[in-house]
Amino acid sequence: MAGKDFGGRMSVRLSSGSTLALRGTFNVSGARASSEAITNQDGSMDRAFTPRSPSASINFRDGDISADDLIEAPRQNIVINEENTGVTHHFIDAVFTGTPESNRVNGEASGVTIVGEAYRKTGG
Repeated sequence: MAGKDFGGRMSVRLSSGSTLALRGTFNVSGARASSEAITNQDGSMDRAFTPRSPSASINFRDGDISADDLIEAPRQNIVINEENTGVTHHFIDAVFTGTPESNRVNGEASGVTIVGEAYRKTGG
């Protein structure tokens, strides 16, 4: 499967071998820079670039790992596998950032972002 297929079963595997069961939206920002348009007083346009680290915002099943253990975890390689599409996302030397929140109605943890030194997508 490739190209035009998205979604399906997804899992996050940590360097320790443990996994997080993803829920809801999984957004990847693999770019190493962002840019902003700047309009000059004469109407011309310039662009300013800002370096950034590749990242992915995730929601997952609460209870897979404690919020403190996740946020305080050491740098590691994190792999997100899309089983149905054959796409694999690799975050190299990555950490978890954000403020974890737990929805006690549906058991979903949110507010967490994976941020890596490098990002690579394979397959699909």
